[in-house]
Amino acid sequence: MRRMGSRNTLVKIDYDLIGDLAGVAGNTAKQLAHRGEYNPRDLNSVLTWLNKRRKRQGQPMIGVPRGNLEPETFKRPETPPTNLSGGYDPLLGGDRTDTVYRR
Repeated sequence: MRRMGSRNTLVKIDYDLIGDLAGVAGNTAKQLAHRGEYNPRDLNSVLTWLNKRRKRQGQPMIGVPRGNLEPETFKRPETPPTNLSGGYDPLLGGDRTDTVYRR
């Protein structure tokens, strides 16, 4: 049981990680934040700044999907299978043979 007022850390992003993603040292990332280039307490601000910097350097952006933008979901086959003999049938709860169903 947690004590009152305690918090769990969900995401920890320090200046060293921001610097690695931007291609600079952690101290440089901290200095750039203090100069006002990005707000280190706002994840959207950090990602926007990182993506602008990475785009200028020709690196892939962070959080943007590559290639196919369609979600990977199950797609039904064009035609149903014609051979329905054998195998497990989840609707019947047993193995299917030609015309006899075993449970």
